[in-house]
Amino acid sequence: MKMYDKFSKYSLLCAFAASTFCAVFSLQAASFSPAQLTAATSDWLKQQDQVPAGTHSQISALDSRLPDKECDQPLQFSFAGPVNNQATVQIRCPGPKPWQLFVSARFSEQTEAVISLRNITLGSLISADMLTVGQADLRLARGSLIKEPASVIGARVKRSLSAGQVVTLQDLCLVCKGDIVTISGLNNGLEVRTAGIAQMDGILGDQIRVSNRQSNRIVVAEVVAVKKVEIKF
Repeated sequence: MKMYDKFSKYSLLCAFAASTFCAVFSLQAASFSPAQLTAATSDWLKQQDQVPAGTHSQISALDSRLPDKECDQPLQFSFAGPVNNQATVQIRCPGPKPWQLFVSARFSEQTEAVISLRNITLGSLISADMLTVGQADLRLARGSLIKEPASVIGARVKRSLSAGQVVTLQDLCLVCKGDIVTISGLNNGLEVRTAGIAQMDGILGDQIRVSNRQSNRIVVAEVVAVKKVEIKF
């Protein structure tokens, strides 16, 4: 009889004693495959208060080549060590023929982010068909995440990106040195716009030097969008 067949016949119980947590699958002897033990570990983790709130558990599956494990007692699950961004779970059979296995788990904080759909080479201009929105591990992000693909269309790639990689502002220059940009600002309540040439690279919020194409005067402006900067009069 398979483990999940037993779930329909026997209730899934959880016993708490000191620091040990037990998940009871059946009161009869049972055989568990590596895949079933991995799935049971995942289910057990969802019940534990020690798992960081708001995170997603990723389990390192047990090797499918391992033989099935038999146990005539309720299986016991416990953390084998501290719980932080990752943890090790001990699966133990306490019966007359005891055994134990260990499963690794990692906890990731998922957030919505812009992701590359394909490999993007250094110097490429971002187009709409290069990007999508997906889930990313916030703790592994290296830079400022981008929420809307449309906000970086036309930006230039500063380092090569792999398919499926999270795209951050630090991977792009919204304004690159030599770009013709729109300079805008408010002067006595009126919006003034003119063309300029960027003298340096910049991402959102950076203060960069820009040459006014009409006056050739160098001004310092804030990058507010792709090929757009803003000055304060």
